Amino acid sequence: MLIGTASEGRHVLDYPLSQWAFVCVVAGAVVGLLLNVPMVTQDRGYLPAHVAAAGLTRVDPATVGRPLVVAVHHGTALVAALLYGAVVAGLSSVLPTAISLNGVPLLPHIAGAAGVSAFIYYFFARIAMPRFGGSFRNDTDEIVQQWALTAFIFGTALALFVPVLVTWL
Repeated sequence: MLIGTASEGRHVLDYPLSQWAFVCVVAGAVVGLLLNVPMVTQDRGYLPAHVAAAGLTRVDPATVGRPLVVAVHHGTALVAALLYGAVVAGLSSVLPTAISLNGVPLLPHIAGAAGVSAFIYYFFARIAMPRFGGSFRNDTDEIVQQWALTAFIFGTALALFVPVLVTWL
């Protein structure tokens, strides 16, 4: 089943739903791995992932083990990429799709990447950090800024990688 009207020749996500979901999962995995670079190179780059893991385990972020932090970080990247895929698929049926990047409609693609980035930033800054920041609450501004950078890099990398990835299908 193709999403939208791709079969009619109008660049509305030219991929079957299962293939599109696969592309999004692979993109999320690759981008999640790439995000390790800025997170490792910054002093406190993994602190947002500690807070997110603390939210899942209901413990203080300082006590969350590194394996769980890394798993939550990569799991979040996968879920966010699938959310991006759902947004693009949905918007492909309502936004103009005349311009496409390798079968991925440009406007839904940009709106999806920007929207998911904004959502993950907002969710962390307004929900996760205030509720689960624990002993890290004194560093809220620094951690939220780190999360903003991570969300921006995620969205940008996803926006650049997905149109490249679909060429390999």
